[in-house]
Order: sequence, then structure tokens, then C-alpha cells
Amino acid sequence: MYLTNFYSIQPPYPKNQTEGLKWLAAVYKIAQRDQAYTEEEYSKLLNRVACPESQIGTRKFFLPDSQHTEWEKQIIYPIKDSPRGATMQKRHEFFHKTVGEIFNKIYETRPYPDDIIHVSCTGYISPSAAQMVAVRAPKNVTVTHSYHMGCYGAFPALRMASGFLSSTDVLGNKNSVDLVHTELCSLHLNPQDPTLEQMVIQSLFADGAIAYSMTTKKPDQGFRILSLYEELVPDTAGAMEWMVSDYGMKMSLSKDVPMLVGKKIREFTSRWLESRGENITALAKKALFAVHPGGPKIIDQVAKQLELSDEQVKASREILKDRGNMSSATLPHLWERLSDDKNIPSGTPIISYAFGPGLTICASLMEKL
Repeated sequence: MYLTNFYSIQPPYPKNQTEGLKWLAAVYKIAQRDQAYTEEEYSKLLNRVACPESQIGTRKFFLPDSQHTEWEKQIIYPIKDSPRGATMQKRHEFFHKTVGEIFNKIYETRPYPDDIIHVSCTGYISPSAAQMVAVRAPKNVTVTHSYHMGCYGAFPALRMASGFLSSTDVLGNKNSVDLVHTELCSLHLNPQDPTLEQMVIQSLFADGAIAYSMTTKKPDQGFRILSLYEELVPDTAGAMEWMVSDYGMKMSLSKDVPMLVGKKIREFTSRWLESRGENITALAKKALFAVHPGGPKIIDQVAKQLELSDEQVKASREILKDRGNMSSATLPHLWERLSDDKNIPSGTPIISYAFGPGLTICASLMEKL
């Protein structure tokens, strides 16, 4: 199986990290109303716990609210009237409209595949935007929804796609599957919840949308998939959670997640690659690593435990700095960057990791074409 034909869509509203933290401080102050903290005090807290501009330079959004402080003109965060922001229904209405526009743009010129897998953890509406665009296709296109898995969401979608392409006896002759990620993390801030944990989360995540294809026919550019692997880490269920609330999705994120990943990543990798008969030491020396940048400490831990060079995780740090954490869309953006990089020679092994609620650790071994 091969991955190819990456096409990312740039959200129209970029926000410098420093300015973004100032905007969050203003939101918190107004939303608390009688809270004793000043806007300056919220800024100090944010600057203490959030990634600085040296680690996240810019985040990009499909929601324009972060671009101004005219609260009465806010779409989702009219906090003078609604301190917790708009209802979940309003947030999903914005999601559906925006994602519909994204799908329309993707398939303006892109050929329709046999299947579309829609990946998201930030909005669910049925019929979905994927179904709305598929019904207009000149042939039958099957739609599958792969939802609510968070940052590791690309991996279950890859397994689904490979199954579709392999099951020709049952499903007919399938030649290509498109995977489309639409993550609008900006919709899920609750301004009345300015805990330190939420400050970390709300200053880390951004929006992202990307499409790419899995095919059985070898393309000119992309990756050959050699292995997919996934494990749940015992006794870590409370370390990360993602659940529906009245005012957006709510995430819980323990500060111990990087350490928990670090403790498991080497034995996880050994168990996975040794089962394939791989020489781990030799493979690790020549591979590049696409580590989902859940935050800088995640990359640090993986690099430390696997004894990787700065060059081997360079692309992960670059994506974090350029875009922040786009949930499930992040790793495909990273793959797109590696695929487009002509300085990476054909045949280079690419080892990818992503992490999410469970705790779940996912990995893939690919080879650049």
C-alpha cells in the first residue's frame, strides 16, 4: 500500500503565539467577571505554562474570533453575553459549514476515490460534509467516519483504508481511498475554565485540514507502507481524556504524559520492530522520525529514549513551530512535508508515532519513494 497525493488547506486566520496568549488573557479576564485576577496576571500565568514563541511561532484557525477583541462581533466567543462561549449546537453549526467548504475545495479538481474516510475529533454531524460531497461524485463513493480518536486518529484510518483496498472479494474492485482530516480545535475553548491545565491545552492546539490517498498502485511521490502497530498502555486511562460538554469538547491532559510516553516508547518500539525481524539499532540510525508533536516535551522524550539526533526529529519540531498541535491532522501535515522534501532520498525509512487517549501509542514504518 502507498500514501500519496497530499493536499493541505491553509486556515485563513494565523495568530502569532505571543499575540495569541494576550488574546487568551483578555478572554479569561472578561469571562470570569468577578474574578480577582487581572488581565496582566492571566498573561503571566499563560507565559509560565504555555509554549513560548521559540517552540510555537504561529497557530492557524478557520474561526476568526481570535483575530479581534470586539466581543459583540464574536461568532463562538461573545463572552460579555455568554462567558462560556456559544452552545455546542452553535459550535457544530460552524463546524459543518466550514468543513463543507473544505470538502468542496478539496474536490474542485481532485479526482474522486472509491472511498472517503473522514477523520475528526472536533465535530460530528450527519449527514457529514464527506457524504454531501460524495453524493455529487460521478461514480459511487463510499464514506466512512473515523471520529473521536484525537491525535492518533490517522492510524485507525490507515488500517481501515488498507482493509478496504485488500477486501476486493467482498467490496469489489477498490483502487484508491482518500483520507480527509478536518480538525477545528479552536471551537472548543471554555473561557470560564482558566485552570493551568486548560491554559496549556488552549495555547497548544490549532486548526488543520488535509487530504491524502492510499492506493495499491505505486505513485511517483509519497510513501510505501510497511507496517502499522498500536498498543494501549495499562493504568494510564486518566492521563488524557476528550469528552463532549455543554460548551465545546473538554480535554484533560496530565503533565505526566511526556514521561509516560518516554517510559514506554523504547520497549514499545522494540516489541513492534523485533516482531518484524528488523535490526532496531541499524534501522534507527538511518531512519527519520515523524513524532506527533503533542508538545515539545513529547518530542524530547522520544528523542532521548531512542537516542535520536536533532536532525532525525527536525521536521516534528518545525511543524509544531509553524502550526501548533492540529490533533489528528498534524501527522499527515508532517508526512506531507517529508514527502515534498527533495533533500530526503528515496528509500529513507520513516518511523512515525502518535499518542492519544487510552493512553494509546501508534506507530508506522514507511519508506519514502
